[in-house]
Amino acid sequence: MSTQEISQLIGAVNNLTQTVSDKNKEIDARVEQATEELDAWKENLTPNDINAEGRYVTELYIKGDKDTFYPVIFSMPSNTETEITIFRHYSWNNYSNSDFNTSHVAGALVALRGQSHPWSGNANYLRTVVNFQRYRQTVANVGFLAYCNAAKSDPAGNDTVYNRPTEGYLARVHSGFMLRGGRLKYLIVSNHKIDFKVLADGEEFYNHKESHTNVKFLGKTLTLPNDAIQTGDSSNNHSTTYVSYGIPTQATEVS
Repeated sequence: MSTQEISQLIGAVNNLTQTVSDKNKEIDARVEQATEELDAWKENLTPNDINAEGRYVTELYIKGDKDTFYPVIFSMPSNTETEITIFRHYSWNNYSNSDFNTSHVAGALVALRGQSHPWSGNANYLRTVVNFQRYRQTVANVGFLAYCNAAKSDPAGNDTVYNRPTEGYLARVHSGFMLRGGRLKYLIVSNHKIDFKVLADGEEFYNHKESHTNVKFLGKTLTLPNDAIQTGDSSNNHSTTYVSYGIPTQATEVS
């Protein structure tokens, strides 16, 4: 092999080595980019992205009057059962941190299960599993139909079964409950992502303008003493020491 041929061979090998090196760098860059994208995806991943249930926590801080209950509305998905827990530790907002100025303010654990909303065509309901409250009531008026006021959407429009001017468990696409004010903190935990919205008195939250409905629904607060303050509607009006789980019976030995 001549000197020229050896030189050409060395040049070809060097070129191939550089090509392989460049390709390795390209592969490394792609792997690094894919790793970064995967890390970003995992960072922002929610159970809904992979059709899984999760644990969603909403913190609500209710100011206002300490003897007034403020409406909270929500809508549940219709493709599965929803679980909701309303919780507050008895010592939260104690002493001067609330308007109650005491060490044992109020403890509450209210567990709900349900699906969809009243105007849904699917299986729809809301039931209280546990309603246990101590020291003072802070959760009230659990309703599959949220407690509210109803009025005409168009004052000059039709009178319908939905828009008679009244208050009660009336909302048709929202369920609800009420939380006591006075600078109190609550945690709402659900297995699906749900928007829990606190309403002011008279705040419109739904309007259905069709002639056969012609209705709008407005938030309604309730202040003690008031017979309308309950633990819930006819399906959820339990005592504040209600626990639905029965006491297990002990098996009897057979001799």
